[in-house]
Amino acid sequence: MIKKKKLALILGIVFGFVLLDQLYLHFWLSSNSTNFKRSLDIDDVRQLIQASKDAKVTTILFDPVILEAWHGNSDVAVPGVCIFLCHVIGPLTFAVTSAQLRDKPAFLSRLAQLGFTVTLFSTSDGKRSHVFLFRYGSPLHLTVLDVNSAGYLRQYALTGPPHNMAQVKQYITKDAWDQIKVDRAYERLTTKDVKIDGVELTVPSDIYTFVKDYRDAHFIPCNESRATFYNLKHMKGETPEETRFKHKAWKLLGKAKTILDQLKVPFWLSSGTLLGYYRQCDIISWAMDVDVGIFIEDYTYRLIPEFENRGLRLTHKFGKLSDSLELSFKEEDIKLDIFFFYTEGATMWNGGTQAKTGKKFKYIFPAFTLCWTEFLDLKVRIPCQTEEYIRANYGPAWFTPVRQWDWKSSPPNVIENGEWPEAQWSEVIVVKE
Repeated sequence: MIKKKKLALILGIVFGFVLLDQLYLHFWLSSNSTNFKRSLDIDDVRQLIQASKDAKVTTILFDPVILEAWHGNSDVAVPGVCIFLCHVIGPLTFAVTSAQLRDKPAFLSRLAQLGFTVTLFSTSDGKRSHVFLFRYGSPLHLTVLDVNSAGYLRQYALTGPPHNMAQVKQYITKDAWDQIKVDRAYERLTTKDVKIDGVELTVPSDIYTFVKDYRDAHFIPCNESRATFYNLKHMKGETPEETRFKHKAWKLLGKAKTILDQLKVPFWLSSGTLLGYYRQCDIISWAMDVDVGIFIEDYTYRLIPEFENRGLRLTHKFGKLSDSLELSFKEEDIKLDIFFFYTEGATMWNGGTQAKTGKKFKYIFPAFTLCWTEFLDLKVRIPCQTEEYIRANYGPAWFTPVRQWDWKSSPPNVIENGEWPEAQWSEVIVVKE
């Protein structure tokens, strides 16, 4: 009798913890939700996965909230109890590649045969972008990933007929809606097979990296229409020297990206390189250098040795870690300037130093966040608030080309910032040219 009571007590405690865990997950997953008509039906998930296997389509669980919750509690499993998938607040997201949808049309047909209402969205040029599957429970969402030639996965923003948009919006949280209403880009990923709530699923191999990548995935394509207009209005012929410079600058930017990516140091296009991207989707042929920005918090002492080991010689080092740090490297005759940015209230700034006098300058920008873009077949970051950044640096006439530019006085956002004490010059003014 006593043993039975103890067993009942233990079972009560176990199921109590399971219940509390489910309640916690429910409130955590639904913190940004609105009122939804239906919850997920686990059989819908099973039917989707079976249809994927039958059609030989790889369907990847692509829902960062569910994956993060499961990854942190993957040891929580109770036979017959749906702990993770069933607590999603509309919809549960999977990913497929555009190539698989194109090459295996029977996949969507099979889903329709299984009783799903298939609502398909496409981009203006006919590329499939999102699929919503309605059956017994809340919808399942297939985000369609385009494998880009530059080596990343592209997700196109959800666009489509207003009535279709209204149909799916009622089942989507505000956060999920915001995520699928913008273009996004992801690094290519590997996958692994796992079992969640008794369902065999394919998930990203490194869930921590995927979740981080997902949060930072906002993509802004270069405006080709603006670039065409600029070229028609302002561009004449390039000299052979200018063409050679652009090619060398592109190679230098690609090498810098490789090094900084390996160091896991986020960087973005800055100054003239950003202006060329935004204005003409190209490198400014007379700029004579490549400019990138890095937040000072991301600086690593491995940076200089890694660049030098790859054949880029350090030519200038101005400032110090706590104030106005700036590095310049050269490959052949092309210079790479790395500006380090500091946060100050609602603004961000980078410094400049005049080598002959020790004078300091500060370039002030409104605070910005980072987004992805593609620039000359390179996946790189830019300030999401690109035009505000450029206007701060080049003024309202940024669209008009200017060939004469003084770094100490031409930018509208530059102010004098004192002088370096002469006793510190050996530390803060290092010139190796």
